[in-house]
Amino acid sequence: MTIQDIKYPVSLRAVHWLMTAGFGLLFVTGPVMVDLAKDDPLRAILMNLHKSIGVLVLVFVGLRLFIRLRASVLPELPAEFEQWERELAHYAHRFLYVLMLVVPLSGWAVSDLHGRPVKLFGLVLPKLFPTIEGIGATPGFVHTVIAYAALAVIALHLAGILKHRYLDRQCVLKRMI
Repeated sequence: MTIQDIKYPVSLRAVHWLMTAGFGLLFVTGPVMVDLAKDDPLRAILMNLHKSIGVLVLVFVGLRLFIRLRASVLPELPAEFEQWERELAHYAHRFLYVLMLVVPLSGWAVSDLHGRPVKLFGLVLPKLFPTIEGIGATPGFVHTVIAYAALAVIALHLAGILKHRYLDRQCVLKRMI
């Protein structure tokens, strides 16, 4: 077995794809729900779904970090990668992990700061942040900016996968499928 044949552990791959689906749903429900009128019943449904998926993503991030730190063998980048590609991959992955934590936590903060409970499919979860009367739209704006930053880094991640697959003819994606 060559170094390129080593895959990520199946548990890490499963959590990766669950998180991919979760973030995909979050990136769809977020913009749709905020564009709906406040009295639209669909807005409340999407808001609760968005919060529940955000909580699941936060749990999956913790699980993912736990699995990754305990994994005995993780695939290395191909030897053909240039140094700048290795460094970019290194920093992009670390930034992704930070964003995978900060995006859902900032969403939780938005709810708590406005005095709205975070629920996981109806189950009220503990308050992590204090309610601040009259805080306004700033927390929501910050959450949105951080979410779009995450989307930009994810796009960079996907661009790297496509570059290596179609330009360099190195399928790094097979390590995660």
